[in-house]
Amino acid sequence: MADLSDKTRLMTDDALLDSERFAQRHAASGRSGPLAVEREALGSDYRATGYTTKAQADQLGRVLDLRPGKLLVDVGAGCGWPGLYLADTFGCSVVSTDPVPEGAVAARDRIVADGLEDRAISVVATGDDLPVRNGSVDAIVHSDVLC
Repeated sequence: MADLSDKTRLMTDDALLDSERFAQRHAASGRSGPLAVEREALGSDYRATGYTTKAQADQLGRVLDLRPGKLLVDVGAGCGWPGLYLADTFGCSVVSTDPVPEGAVAARDRIVADGLEDRAISVVATGDDLPVRNGSVDAIVHSDVLC
């Protein structure tokens, strides 16, 4: 995987505001009220800020034929939903990416909590500069990234 530590990113004013807005959403999503809503509405407790349900994530895993030995990249994953869930459920490996550091940290915390350290990683990255080699990925998902 590419080393992202030496890359400098220039952000427009709008992108910086979006980054700050998503950082605030990630911080708020870990509170008990939002988690209760997420459990009821989505069937998950990943601190997700999107709208993909557990049933939809399960369907993604089946359609993509995820299983041990497969590598999944989750673009704009924030807290790791649904990529970490898919890795845990279907046994694949996953690279969870998010341009917002708070989201990547939340995903790293979930990786540890779920015992996925041997087949999951969370990195700060954008969809146009993914830290993977060409031809090394079996599937890519994004959940609510383009909306």
